[in-house]
Amino acid sequence: MCGRTGLSLDKEQLRCACRYRDKSLNDYVKPSYLTEYNDGKEYSPSFNIAPTDITPVLVSARNFQKDSDAGQRILKPMMWGIIPPWHKGDYKSHKLTTNNCRIENIRYSKLYSPILNNGGRCVIVAEGFYEWQTTIKTKIKQPYYIYMKQDFTQPVDDNCQPTSCHTTENVWENKRLLYMAGLYNVWQDSENKNIYSYSVITLESNEVMSWLHDRMPAILECEQQIESWLDVDNVPAEKALSHLLPAKNLEWHPVSTIVNNSKYKSSDCNKKIDLESKVKSSQKPLTEWFKKANKRKSEHEIDHDSVKRKL
Repeated sequence: MCGRTGLSLDKEQLRCACRYRDKSLNDYVKPSYLTEYNDGKEYSPSFNIAPTDITPVLVSARNFQKDSDAGQRILKPMMWGIIPPWHKGDYKSHKLTTNNCRIENIRYSKLYSPILNNGGRCVIVAEGFYEWQTTIKTKIKQPYYIYMKQDFTQPVDDNCQPTSCHTTENVWENKRLLYMAGLYNVWQDSENKNIYSYSVITLESNEVMSWLHDRMPAILECEQQIESWLDVDNVPAEKALSHLLPAKNLEWHPVSTIVNNSKYKSSDCNKKIDLESKVKSSQKPLTEWFKKANKRKSEHEIDHDSVKRKL
């Protein structure tokens, strides 16, 4: 599954990072950023993005601009967690968990099947996502940060912002981003205001991720996968789904449980921690347990003596 992501790039940095080859121009271009507010909320860079937060997603430009050429893309801020098309009233009150949608159920789902067939395919952009593992020893859910294997030596949790949007041969020079296949929908409230929302598609984990969780996001590892998923005009839904496979080119590291708090958005959310040191610091010396046992024994003896005196 996927319950938290991280994306610290601002709009212009994100446009540079999502640069793609426009076949109609035979050149590399940056996707346009289509601003339209969702219930007054706009995208804000964050190291701890949770459902109902607003994040930019990639969509086919033809879904919004009919005169666009096939293959052109835009970045559109949307809310995480699809609002069902049939829902009435406050969008927060639909009571369905829609931050993820299982690939096995999409074709038959009352919610997701019509969206898929109507071309509501999108790509969620992130630097990484978080997943939790329950350890046998401590029974505490340990969070991990998962991301694409990087092509340079800078640690992925070194959160220094790029000072510019320079590219070399049209390749983003900073952290390699993670692209997840998703579905999106536009919902209108009683005042005919549009709210765009999306769900992340998940599938069974492979040998790379099964040690951590039995589900994982449908991650698009190459440009061809991204292009096919977004090309709703030329790639049928069934064929597009066949391109969604468990990713293998991933890395991860443990992080602090501060990420459990969805309101905490700071850069230390994805910082690597030393699990061995954490376990040692949480383990009390044996002498501490003897002290506590002796203290309880002494207190019991005092109580027993006082009872004797009363008798």
